[in-house]
Formats: sequence, C-alpha cells, structure tokens
Amino acid sequence: MKQLLRKMKGGAAFIGGENGRSKSRISFAKGFGELRGGFTLIEMIIVIAIIGILATIVIRSFVFIASARDSKRISDIRTVQNYLEMYYNAEGQYPPDSGWTKLTSDLQGAIPNVTVPKEINGIPYCYNPLAGPTNGTDLSYVIGTELETNSNVVNNSVGEAKPKVTCAMDSGTLTCGAGTPNVYCVEPQ
Repeated sequence: MKQLLRKMKGGAAFIGGENGRSKSRISFAKGFGELRGGFTLIEMIIVIAIIGILATIVIRSFVFIASARDSKRISDIRTVQNYLEMYYNAEGQYPPDSGWTKLTSDLQGAIPNVTVPKEINGIPYCYNPLAGPTNGTDLSYVIGTELETNSNVVNNSVGEAKPKVTCAMDSGTLTCGAGTPNVYCVEPQ
C-alpha cells in the first residue's frame, strides 16, 4: 500500500490517495488506525423516508385494486338483475333453484346468448329465490356477494325494514341485510 499520512487536523489524520485526495479518515479519539464508517443520521432519515413513500404507493395500489374488483362485482350483480327481469318476463316467475351454478344454467336455458359472470378473485356470488306469500311461486329473489372493502357508498336494497335473508352460494351461504358489513345484496325493486 502506498498511502501516506498527508495532514493532521484537529486530532484526525487523513490518509491520502492518488493525487493528494483524501480517501479515508482516521480518528485519534478511537485509536490510531481504526477507520470510522457507517451512515450519517441524515442519510438514514432519507432512506427511511423513501421506503415510507414507496410503501404508501404499494399499499394504495392494493386498496385501489380491491376497490376495482368490488365495482366489478356490483356491476355483475346489476347485470344479473337485468337478466332475472328478462327471465321473469319470459317465464312468469324467477328461477326456482338456489345457488349461482343453477341460476346460470336456468338463465342460459331461457335467454339466448346470456353470459352470467363468475366469481372474481375467489369470492363467489349467491342467488336465492323467495316464495311469494299467496301461491308459493318464486315472486322475489335475493342476489349478492361479499366485498373486499368496506364501502359505505354502496347501499343494499335489502334494507332496515326487512329481516336478514340467507343467500345460497354454491359452497355455503351469505347473510344479506342491514348491518352486514362488506356484503352487497339486492332484490327486485
């Protein structure tokens, strides 16, 4: 090593590199020959701030993606609601079988060129016919799905005055009604 001790200032020695430029600082307070290294407080604060900004961007993008999927689910429910009205006009009642798979086959059998949406990101839809009070035919229904975000913007049509309704999924049930968080359910208006 061809480094030479060039200058001494205030208890520190600078070991010079090529062309007299200082490369390392040796502190006499800690002992001659011991190099001090590491990051300054300012550098650490800047790095932590950058990591915080990046984390905020990533978290917001996940929330935005979940919100977009919820919007798609609500749109799908409204589309199926239109299909159910078309089915009712053709058959005089709503499809009699519970569950989304049975609803899909009933709608596709009665209405040509119908594409019933499927689950999004593993969250299924539900359908349950509700019998009318006088003749027992299916004069009403409830369809719904779970939402990933707690959206207060979206209101269920299964409201306060009605009891909570169980909606049949292909694998389990969903409870629809007032006060049920992260659930979107509708019935005919």
